[in-house]
Amino acid sequence: MFQFYGTTWYDNNHNNVTEVIHVSELIENRLETENTNERTGELHIREAIQYILDHYQEARLSLFENHKMGNHVRSIFKDIIINEANLNQDHLYIKGSVGNGRWAEIPWISIFNRDITTTATKGYYIVYLFKADMSGVYISLNQGWTYFKEKYQTKLGRKKIRTTANIIQKKLNFTPDHMTTEAITLGGQGWLAEGYEKGHIFGRFYSADNLPSSKELISDLKELLITYKEIEYMIGERTLEQFNDYLLLSDDGQFLEEEQQQEEDFQNRVQSILDEKVKKAEKNSMEDIETEDTPLPKPEPVIDQTQKERWPRDAQVAAKALRLSKFKCAFDETHVSFTSKVTGERYLEVHHLVPMKYQRNFNVSLDRASQLLALCPTCHRQIHHGTDEDKESILRKLFDDRHEKLKAIGIEINLDELCQMYGIEK
Repeated sequence: MFQFYGTTWYDNNHNNVTEVIHVSELIENRLETENTNERTGELHIREAIQYILDHYQEARLSLFENHKMGNHVRSIFKDIIINEANLNQDHLYIKGSVGNGRWAEIPWISIFNRDITTTATKGYYIVYLFKADMSGVYISLNQGWTYFKEKYQTKLGRKKIRTTANIIQKKLNFTPDHMTTEAITLGGQGWLAEGYEKGHIFGRFYSADNLPSSKELISDLKELLITYKEIEYMIGERTLEQFNDYLLLSDDGQFLEEEQQQEEDFQNRVQSILDEKVKKAEKNSMEDIETEDTPLPKPEPVIDQTQKERWPRDAQVAAKALRLSKFKCAFDETHVSFTSKVTGERYLEVHHLVPMKYQRNFNVSLDRASQLLALCPTCHRQIHHGTDEDKESILRKLFDDRHEKLKAIGIEINLDELCQMYGIEK
């Protein structure tokens, strides 16, 4: 039995070189073999990677068409990964590339979950990315840059793709051993190389001078496949666009109702918008603040993991409503609260009088300052969790104060209908 180190095979006792076989010669022999099992039988993933690192730059000096390096990446390397990691091709799609019509700066081989994506331009996937100088290769849980570039344009797209990577890193429960969130650097000149770098979520770098054993390489891949499966679960029945929109809600200053963490983040974001620096920056735009609301069309919903429609709330709109309240509780101006560390004002929370979850029932937006109320923390909890009698008492006062403003922004509703929305039995 022989064991492989660098480009040489040693016996199990590590004493004497029993046979010298260069990876390039082994690859050459396999390239001439048609049968898939025979073609990969003597090769392992470590040798397959080493061959690319050793010979790709040389290959780029040759004609692209029908070059053996292309066959190695697209076929041999692919078959080795499938066989050694025992990948289910009904569920996973594996593809390697050295370029399309000309040599790629960054050769790669990707493992795609067919239920998520089958292209490197969008979605989430695992990919082996070789550095441009062939000094090493990354295994990376990555995402398609082209999608962000086309949707947001280059500058904003860079920010959005990094945001999704950061959010997913925090949401994942399983972090593979040896994997880090450390940025990857491919040393490429093109926008595709930058896209791979920006889209990186988790991964590991393998130096050309110190490649791990094939066993360790496959172990890393299998662990990363577990993490990849978790992303599939997070996406659920949503489209990729729906999932990314959901992830980017808070980055866009929008938050969902009925989720405790989202509620806390929403109230915190509203407070931060009212920071003294922001207020100074907006000092010259008070006319906009005082302008009466007008009806706006119903927004598009966000789809959650269970395919349920959810309606986002804009923290900027809420901050405007809080400023207009002059930091007084809408139910009782005499109610006191602690002082906010962020704003230096009385701490109040923003509440939609007509709950956002009923947005589907209205043809106009419910996320308008005219129907947003500043409440002290006690009143805010009471209107959600108090007795029916207490909730009705608060709603009656708030509805009487805001009824005309609701009509002005196109929200037609009476008190009985509003009480029903809060689950008040009469």
